[in-house]
Amino acid sequence: MTISEKKRKQLILLAMISSTSLIFLNATLFPVALPTIQRELHVSLSGLQWIINAYLLATAVFVIAGGRLADLFGHRKIFCIGVAIYSIASVMGAMAQTGWWLVLSRAIQGTGGALMSPAGMSLLIHAFPENQRGKAIGIVVAAGSLFLSLGPFVGGAFTQYLSWRWAFGINPPIAIFGIFMMMKAVPKSEKQNETFDFIGFFTMALAITSLTIGLMEGRKWGWDSWQTIFFILLAITFFLAVRGLERFAKYPFFRFNLFRNRTFFGGCLLILCSQFILMITVFWPLYFQKIIFDSPMIAGLITAIGTIPLMLFAPISGSLADRKGAKLPLMIGFTLLFFCFIWFASFLHFHKVALLFPALFAFGAGISFVMTPASAATLSAVPKSKTGVATGMYNTLRFTGATIGVAVLGAAMVNVQDELFTQKLLKGPGTKELNPSLYEGLLNKLPRSVEAAKVLEPETLSYVNKALIETSTTAFVVTNLITAAVALLALIITLLIFKKKVKEKEEAG
Repeated sequence: MTISEKKRKQLILLAMISSTSLIFLNATLFPVALPTIQRELHVSLSGLQWIINAYLLATAVFVIAGGRLADLFGHRKIFCIGVAIYSIASVMGAMAQTGWWLVLSRAIQGTGGALMSPAGMSLLIHAFPENQRGKAIGIVVAAGSLFLSLGPFVGGAFTQYLSWRWAFGINPPIAIFGIFMMMKAVPKSEKQNETFDFIGFFTMALAITSLTIGLMEGRKWGWDSWQTIFFILLAITFFLAVRGLERFAKYPFFRFNLFRNRTFFGGCLLILCSQFILMITVFWPLYFQKIIFDSPMIAGLITAIGTIPLMLFAPISGSLADRKGAKLPLMIGFTLLFFCFIWFASFLHFHKVALLFPALFAFGAGISFVMTPASAATLSAVPKSKTGVATGMYNTLRFTGATIGVAVLGAAMVNVQDELFTQKLLKGPGTKELNPSLYEGLLNKLPRSVEAAKVLEPETLSYVNKALIETSTTAFVVTNLITAAVALLALIITLLIFKKKVKEKEEAG
């Protein structure tokens, strides 16, 4: 039975809403549970960052392969396979008994997301004409933003009253709905008689993995250690190799000639910055639980305030981009984000949540004015025949930016806190001989730190707690200042590259 074009568009929208909701929901639901996971599974701070970055790294590595595989074997098939993998990995995560089990589950989950994202976006772009794409993407983002908004609160409620494992358990029903809608809306597509660039894929995978390892482990090894320098240089070597190997592949895995397109190049730079910025949301719930409220649900509720404006402004930003071009909404978005992080940095030391509400609102509005126009303008700038690989490249850079964001912001937060806390103990009453590493988890109630604190005198313990609060707050201020600098850089890129509305699609390579 055939369906009308209008009905087909609606079903594709529903399928994309479900898959986007999976990603958006897990983006905000999971960070709220991290302190509890740290206590229950005895995970180190580095392990916590790997739980987040395993997902991002796997997505960054496989998302471009997802785009290429979708071109070769059919967008519908790869989309459904990706959603199924995501769902199975969610069940694995719910059953995790150790930190590394959870890391592996998150990595497999990221692989599923990497397959479904470019395939689904390509189907959406092909289903709508260019003058309707911004609105369509805006609708998907707005609907997904409902789950983004609910994520912190639901994650906090699960963690506090049931278990953080329920955060994974809600994924399969959403996944099944998305598969059903896509199977009904999109007919089976024919395979293309082309080959997959395995050499390019593995080279790019090694490049991104080496960079991530260098950034993630740099604090433990030392930023000037041979291990850190080795992995950073190895990453640069592999990135250069990808560029050199492109000319030898009949169907290159990564088409650098697409960067000749000004709009595509600018959009890729902005998505790197945007995803770096988004990773600040991993650390906000930690601040709310660690410093202000010892409640996952309340921390989640506060974080959710920053996502509510997404539902309001995502459709507006998409329509504005369709009428005026990408430059105006991007300028508005990055200006709001810069304001948000400066406001956070200025008021965190007061430890008053109400003072942070304007910044949280500006964050949600700013992200909505950035993500929709950037995606629509960037992916519409390439020929239809190269949409799959372009979407894969775009998403690879997107998740690479997120991976770098977690690594850089996490390293900055930990390094600042450790240095300042060590200095505080050297000056305190009876704390000069204390080992800072024994007490750094005291605010999170880690068993090792709680046991060490039992032998301290009340005055000494009070000083240690106060020092932890002060130094942790300063560390969070630094992370917000770093994201403010990235938002300012993105604003400058917008002003330099997005000169005017692109009326006709530019051809590239």
